[in-house]
Amino acid sequence: MEEELLRFSPENVLRQMQTAELRHGYYVLRFYVDERGMPSEQPTGQVGVFYLSPAGGILRDSNFNIVLHSARFDRYHQMGWRYQAGEE
Repeated sequence: MEEELLRFSPENVLRQMQTAELRHGYYVLRFYVDERGMPSEQPTGQVGVFYLSPAGGILRDSNFNIVLHSARFDRYHQMGWRYQAGEE
């Protein structure tokens, strides 16, 4: 994988989603990680695996702990689909 894509940023999340493996409903993404295992904007020498749910835009670490939530990464929201209570 291109080293620049391993730097954590919203743009790199979206770029990786374009070619990432989809496993069990999650995009498998890879980013540099800091000493706490959190995604890093800077190269650290260590790369971690993260899972992004396209429904809800939730990024999880390898233990499935929530790292961040952003509507920007919600594929269904971006397509204009919105659930309304009472819709069938």
